[in-house]
Amino acid sequence: MNPHVGAAASPSAWIEVPQFDWQALTAARALPVVAFRKGQTLFSQGDAATHVQLIEQGRVRLMLWSESGQEKHLAIVGRHGLVGECSAFLDGRQSMTAVASCDGVARQIERTHLLRCMQADATCLRQVLWLMGTKLRVLAQQNLLLSQTSAAERVVHHLLQLADTYGETQTAGVAIGVSFTHQEMANITGLSRVMTSNVMSQLQGQGLIEMAKSHCVIRDMQGLRRLAPKL
Repeated sequence: MNPHVGAAASPSAWIEVPQFDWQALTAARALPVVAFRKGQTLFSQGDAATHVQLIEQGRVRLMLWSESGQEKHLAIVGRHGLVGECSAFLDGRQSMTAVASCDGVARQIERTHLLRCMQADATCLRQVLWLMGTKLRVLAQQNLLLSQTSAAERVVHHLLQLADTYGETQTAGVAIGVSFTHQEMANITGLSRVMTSNVMSQLQGQGLIEMAKSHCVIRDMQGLRRLAPKL
């Protein structure tokens, strides 16, 4: 396992685990391949939870909708992550909505097949539990961020979590190994894209980060940590 994955006290809301081995799920039977386009809804809150999606390419964002129509983003799931597993053990209904952040490919796993594999294979069980535990911790952190922090503090928090979880030390600083867009950062922080871009530009102007397309390098980790919210 990549030593960065799961190393942070509070895991990143961008969940990618390409090192996870899902052979127990995929070897037993041929799983249907589902191609999805950016903006496509894979499933909606309240849908029947008959299947779980194993993301092979692309990213999917998970969100909650209130009765008044407000949306709150939980996490963005990428390579070898699962979406829909948190509802596989409850009341048979999806507890959140999954929407593609970009084009991608997933394998569709029947809920009953997932449960059988978890019972038979310890690696599969550990990985599912890790993903569910990570999403629970991210959700708890999101509640604090949305209620107690400023716009800049939210962005800084997620940059630090990305660096702690996926960062690689280079000459120029700490390179975040997961790409992300300003729109994804806006979604996860509950901010507008314009406000998010303004915060990112300010951080870059202060010499704390450097952006190149959808990749980010933290130039001054200590300086960025001084701006982090005290939660």
